[in-house]
Amino acid sequence: MLQVDICPFASDALEDAMRLAQTKSLNSYTFSDCLNFLNYVWSDIYSQICTIDSGYYSKTVKLTQKLTKIPKFVKNSIVIYAAQRPQGYDRKVFRAISETEMNSSERYRISGTDLWCPDAERRSVWLEYCPQPSQIFFTHHNRDPKIYPDGHDTERNNVYNLYKLVGDDTVNVSDPLVTKEQIAAVKKWVLKHRANPNIPDNDITRTLLKDEDPETGKWELKFISCDYPYIFCSYQNNYTDEWHSGFFNKEMEWTNYNPFEWTGRNDNVEYISCHYNDKTGLGVIVRDWNDFSTKLLNIDRLPQATNTVINVLHAFEYKATDGVTYNFTQGYWFNRFNTDYNYMPVPTVEALPEEPDINDVVLFNNELLRYTTSGWVPVDVVTEVAQEEVTPIIKELGWTPDTKLVYPAPEVYRYLVARLAEKFAMLNESNIMGVQSELVDARFAFQAFLKKDKSAWERIRNVNPSDVGDWL
Repeated sequence: MLQVDICPFASDALEDAMRLAQTKSLNSYTFSDCLNFLNYVWSDIYSQICTIDSGYYSKTVKLTQKLTKIPKFVKNSIVIYAAQRPQGYDRKVFRAISETEMNSSERYRISGTDLWCPDAERRSVWLEYCPQPSQIFFTHHNRDPKIYPDGHDTERNNVYNLYKLVGDDTVNVSDPLVTKEQIAAVKKWVLKHRANPNIPDNDITRTLLKDEDPETGKWELKFISCDYPYIFCSYQNNYTDEWHSGFFNKEMEWTNYNPFEWTGRNDNVEYISCHYNDKTGLGVIVRDWNDFSTKLLNIDRLPQATNTVINVLHAFEYKATDGVTYNFTQGYWFNRFNTDYNYMPVPTVEALPEEPDINDVVLFNNELLRYTTSGWVPVDVVTEVAQEEVTPIIKELGWTPDTKLVYPAPEVYRYLVARLAEKFAMLNESNIMGVQSELVDARFAFQAFLKKDKSAWERIRNVNPSDVGDWL
């Protein structure tokens, strides 16, 4: 049986909620508002799941010191135990203590992010906890991007707060004359302090440049631009010519950027202009190498010189100066007059005509010939029109990536969408019965998944549990 991964993304939840609430929320509220709604609801659902079953999102680490700094966590999902292995059956679960029992065995105390456990230095002690959910993002306009049909200039910036990005001490990425090939040829990237030359340079070469792999090729850096606290980069594979884009934060941690992952495709987008913007969410213009536009060149106005011969490479419709629209098919056309609406197809003949007119044009033995007072002579000038130009589409999108949601059951996603739709409907002061109905059904299904709303058989087992006779 075919197994398909249908785990949706944050943009899917937002889109489904807007459809259920019958409102285009991104037109009514700011990007940050929608992002805050999305993260608040997801965090609340995440906490409810962790309260019932901490195992789905939990992490297990070994304690080695009496005092340990722990990350943020959902406190009611903390478990500290002693065992030979994390999954050992012989675990001894510790319990929380007060300040008067600080050195007692098999005890622990948590204060803020400080975990005190005396047994950690003399036994194998493990900490199982649920971290706070990481912030989720969606890519603004990934489903309805703004298109630049006439192209867009490449924009780069080398100013990174108090530092300036310099390549090989000579390459200035802010210079529009610097090419992608020159950026790819840089061997050393440093951040130089803009005010104090005595501060040592921060060499980030090993972070930005990637080593070549004999199997997959080398990802060459072709675009780089700074907008504090991020450095946006685009890499191109020297084997497949595929593009891979993303950004580094101020800790030089990498984040992949794939605004179209919700469609199941790879990113293959090249940055053209990048700006960090946490209000509108926009700020990135990309060249999408998976989506191309086709344009025919030199068809705006056909030549109007007398005795013109043109070679139409692709069929097209043409509106002439007489107001009539003509259909030009692929092949050779000629015009005896100095107009753009008297073109006729060049006939293909097997034998030259016996009584031709002056300036007749024919195609004979794959050669264009024109009849003159001197006889048949080759046509010396042929103008090519309707050349096909295929270029990647340039789109304006949000700068944030699209987060993939991971949850244990589809009821979780359904409840997330219903709560988002309720929020959007309330803020629009609309009372949509479908939202309320779906919210009731989704909440019941989610609570049943958490076993808070138990079925009749569950209630019977709770009231009249199994006794020894049932087991015998």
